[in-house]
Parts: sequence; structure tokens; C-alpha cells
Amino acid sequence: MLHKQLLSITAILAAIISIGAVSLSLYSIQAQEGETFSANLSGKNEVPPSESNATGWVKFQTDDKQVSYLTNITGLNELTGIHLFIGSTGEDGDRVATLSGYEEGKGANNATISIKGNITKDNLEGSLNGKELTELVSLMSHGKINVDVDTGDEFYKGEIRGQVVSGLPQMESNMGSPTESNNSSSNEG
Repeated sequence: MLHKQLLSITAILAAIISIGAVSLSLYSIQAQEGETFSANLSGKNEVPPSESNATGWVKFQTDDKQVSYLTNITGLNELTGIHLFIGSTGEDGDRVATLSGYEEGKGANNATISIKGNITKDNLEGSLNGKELTELVSLMSHGKINVDVDTGDEFYKGEIRGQVVSGLPQMESNMGSPTESNNSSSNEG
């Protein structure tokens, strides 16, 4: 009887170890592929909220050397900058990266601005200047980064904003399809 109990306990332990090894392998594969983050942008997310009808999204994809991004903003004829800030929802914080400088929209009515690029360790600013890219990714993972889009006179402190969260952006019907922009200020690398 004791022998059967020992065999049962051994089998259970072996199953637990196998499950742990498979889980660790899957986690390692996921870490090698990187993480996906996104932010949905709107005026209601600004601090304080803006009356802007513009909307947009940003998708981030990480790897061990860079964070790639793609932005799609609809309803703006121009913007003066897109930046990442430390801060939870409703908080203002330190700017830690610049995604874009001045850009003009494509299309007369309901213009679309689409920008892509990469953030590397060398692009980090403010409190992340000189730090590793993993620090930015950690803040993104914990919901402590937001994206802010500035447009000049009326909304020089931000027209639309969104909190970075894990996963793909939620597409809204009025966001339109991206039109590529020549982004001379891109961090593409």
C-alpha cells in the first residue's frame, strides 16, 4: 500500500514539474517575441479633458533592442508633437520619449496622420534618460505610461491622449485607414 502511495506522489510531482517546465518554456518564447501594447487616443482622456473630436491609436511592439510604434490619428490637420509621459490615468508626469515632431495630415476633411518609428535606449528623455529600455517597457506593463498629442495654439498642452495598456488597440469606426507620413523627426532606426 505504501508503495502505491509513493508511486502516486511521484507521479503527481512529475506532472507538476512538467507543467512548470512547459509554462516556463511558453513564457520564454513570449518574451523573445516581445510584448504588444497600445493606447486609444481621445480628448476625454486629456488632463483636463479637451473638446477635440480627433481620435487615434498607437500600437507598440517590443523586443530586446527597441520599441517599435505605429500611430494613426484622424481628425487633425496638423500636430506639433507626440510624446510619452510617465503617469497613470488622469495624472500628468515627466516626458520620457518623443515619437514625433510637427506633422501635417493627409486629406482635406477628417485628415489622417500615420507615423511609425522606433524608440531605443538613446531616445529616452527625462527621468529615463541614460536608463535601459526595459525600464520604459516595465512602466508600460504597469499602466504608468500615456501618449499625448499636441497640436499648437488651442491645445498646446495636449489635444488627445491615451493610457498605454497591454494588447492591441481597440479600433473605432471613425479612425479611418492610415496614410503614411514622411516623418523627418522619426526615431526610426
